[in-house]
Amino acid sequence: MASSNHPASRESPPPMTTNVPSELEELRSRLDRLEEEAAITKVILSYGIAADAGMASFAGALWLEEGTYDWDARGAPHVGSEGVEAMLASDAHQSLIAQGVAHVGGPPLLDVEGERARAVNYSLIIRREEGRSYLWRVSAVRWDLERTQGTWRVRRRTNRLLDATAAGSELLASTLQEMMRET
Repeated sequence: MASSNHPASRESPPPMTTNVPSELEELRSRLDRLEEEAAITKVILSYGIAADAGMASFAGALWLEEGTYDWDARGAPHVGSEGVEAMLASDAHQSLIAQGVAHVGGPPLLDVEGERARAVNYSLIIRREEGRSYLWRVSAVRWDLERTQGTWRVRRRTNRLLDATAAGSELLASTLQEMMRET
């Protein structure tokens, strides 16, 4: 006879509950959360693809009108969807596209609270020059998003290079600590 701590022994399954509406409501809530996370991930990952495809207006439309893209600690942020669109339509960015560029976003770590969300991920920019591709920039990225009229849009995106300044690692740490404090 198998003892209760034997790997082949099995506990009896938990009793069936009779509170089916409550359980369905909980499942629906969990499904809604997963759908929100998928929608936010789609916004985040759409940016780089649109930027590389020359779809400046599509990428700009991911931002709220008053949103900001703080892409460089030493430079002024791009403001609103028009500011992001203008940056991507600039000669400098169009030159990157012409040579070959890939903005690769890592999977985001998400924290959703009602109509607002934040995420943190990595951004890798790969450039092509003289017949070879190479990793040009590696950044930490914080995304602050807001749902308006049923659509998730970017309120603020903050990029910091992962380099000797430590700005990137500080952004990762502060965002992660903030997210973990509130869970």
